[in-house]
Amino acid sequence: MQYTIVGENMQALKLTLSEGDVVYADAGKLISKHENIKMVPRMKGGILGAMERKIAGASAFVTDFQVEPGSTEGDLLLGGILPGKVFPIELQANEQFLAEDKAFLAATDSVKFSVEAVNVSAALFGGAGFFLQRFVGPGIVFLHVTGNIVVHQLDGTKPLEVDPRHIAGFDAGISYKITFVDNIKSALFSGVGIFLARFDGKGRVITHTVSRYKLSSEIYLEGEALNPKK
Repeated sequence: MQYTIVGENMQALKLTLSEGDVVYADAGKLISKHENIKMVPRMKGGILGAMERKIAGASAFVTDFQVEPGSTEGDLLLGGILPGKVFPIELQANEQFLAEDKAFLAATDSVKFSVEAVNVSAALFGGAGFFLQRFVGPGIVFLHVTGNIVVHQLDGTKPLEVDPRHIAGFDAGISYKITFVDNIKSALFSGVGIFLARFDGKGRVITHTVSRYKLSSEIYLEGEALNPKK
């Protein structure tokens, strides 16, 4: 399998599959494909896996893509719902990565996909939801997040604090907890809120520059302003 990330601000994922390659994608993310690529919807991980994906913001069913036996290679194009970037995460055997809910776009068939429940304070006050998506290698998982992507490489000496609504994902070995902002004035007037996510340890933390929660809220408020209820 070969992949190319297409576009600048509203990226899509182009996959070139050869015979024997299998990738699965979140339902509804297909843009186009060659005729020799067949699609097979399935519940990866059975009913329990489907339920886990549904509560974590993904679809209950995933769609397998592979070329027809005996045919040449073929291309397919996948994209997210909101404007944003595609980010590939290459995982070694048993290496794990956690991503925000609704971030999943596609993965090679060898990648396991499950759900990680966050603690109650993180869910209620952090703004990142009750669940994270857990991916276990080997293989490649492709995420799609709003805005641009910033990679923070932590060396274990300086903790990183992030607005939870801007978390795209992080290596599973990094500790993650919700903390209060440093003072009440920051909480009231900074626009961040009263909680930040704190990351400690060594590894990657991936953030994105646009919060889909803030974006959807602004779109809703703008729509209400343009179409006031009578």
